[in-house]
Amino acid sequence: MRNKKNLFVPCAVLAVTLITGCSSGGDAEGKDDGVVSVAESDGGGKSTATKSPAADDSESGAPQIRLDTTEVEQIRMFQGYLRCLKDHGVPISGPGNKMPEAAPGTLWFPGIDVAKERPDAEKACHGKRPLPPPELDPKTNPDYMDDYTKWIECDNRRGLKVNPLPDGGGWNYKAGATQPRNEDQIDKECMIEAFSGK
Repeated sequence: MRNKKNLFVPCAVLAVTLITGCSSGGDAEGKDDGVVSVAESDGGGKSTATKSPAADDSESGAPQIRLDTTEVEQIRMFQGYLRCLKDHGVPISGPGNKMPEAAPGTLWFPGIDVAKERPDAEKACHGKRPLPPPELDPKTNPDYMDDYTKWIECDNRRGLKVNPLPDGGGWNYKAGATQPRNEDQIDKECMIEAFSGK
């Protein structure tokens, strides 16, 4: 089965379309066999705080992603972090055709796992990396598993056929199921509905 979503990926990525910065594999659309993180992606929901409750002093100035944060807003939020990585020698380029609506000069994620391959740069820039929505963190959301179950149920009810991972860390496509063309929209709407309590 193809692994589509994984909530517990330790590096900073955006939603479905922004996987390239976290791993060495995966296309920009998130439709291959690569792992895609939503833990640090879509914003909005139960909290509109500007700082994660679990954030330490090194993260106090980092932007807080909400469940309803758009993809374009997210890439803007990551620009300070990406600029910092670039200043520390990490190869950074523009998004190319991955995000045609991005403004000129927009930086994109490196094709390496910075935390593993350039820990010095990650340490120096960590405080600039946007914080994921607290609703998507089991440590800050006591209702996480209930919300997660509702998310998976909503996806399946709306035609996005997925199987939950046993640890609540994401989902896999159901083998042989035909997926809807607007699967990303369905998944984001279901995630917002489930984790925002709406």
